[in-house]
Amino acid sequence: MRPKLNLISILLVKFSLEKAGLLLGLFMVFSFPVFSDNGQLAKGAVADYDKGKYEEAAKKYEQIIASGETSYELYFNIANAYYKSNKLGKAIYYYELAHKLNPADENVKHNLTIANKFTKDQIEQKENYFAKNVEAGILNFLTTTGWAWLSIIGLVLACLCFSLFRITQKNSMRRFLFWIGILALVKCVAALIIGFMALHNIEEKTQAVIISAEVNVMNAPTGDAKTQFILHEGTKAHVLESNPQWTSISLDNGNEGWVPTKDIGLF
Repeated sequence: MRPKLNLISILLVKFSLEKAGLLLGLFMVFSFPVFSDNGQLAKGAVADYDKGKYEEAAKKYEQIIASGETSYELYFNIANAYYKSNKLGKAIYYYELAHKLNPADENVKHNLTIANKFTKDQIEQKENYFAKNVEAGILNFLTTTGWAWLSIIGLVLACLCFSLFRITQKNSMRRFLFWIGILALVKCVAALIIGFMALHNIEEKTQAVIISAEVNVMNAPTGDAKTQFILHEGTKAHVLESNPQWTSISLDNGNEGWVPTKDIGLF
């Protein structure tokens, strides 16, 4: 026999359904305009860009970014808009953000190379950055998704090899499957480690780009500090310390100083 529902139970069920429906309705009311607005802004930005209204396009892309949306395409598009409107610092900043999300893309690497050629400051390297360049090359060889898939493929191949190893009778085949399985397992672990390092590299903001036309680098994080040297838009630096007001930076030639955080883009 099915249990009977009393009047209180029926009312509670009805109230719960109505409450769930109300919450769902509120979610749709408040969420849909966000997606709709971003879609309209993106269409408007593309239209402005095609018409040569690059600054207007960049403003629309900035609104989309301010809503919390991030993607390689979004950063790449706003970088192009800033480059066309002669905002070199912001163009390089967003190219770098796009490069972090999709390091293998040739378009962003090409555009970033071209933009870097127009920077005013030529910073000589004081140290040998060969090891850092090799590390960056390894981390940027694939996207984080690519490293994840490589680790999964390695794990599946290792499991397959060890499964065949258990049922194969020929010694030569068993040795072959064993070593292939070991290599696949090593590849899985290596891809997993590099993938986590690449993800950490994306989330960590250790570099900066000057986005203002010109900025004074001070010897202390105060407004009345002494100016040590001047940097121009597009110049990159290493971040030593940062807060909402001031950021401590160092250049490849060893020079260090403080700049207003509002004048740089962290990546």
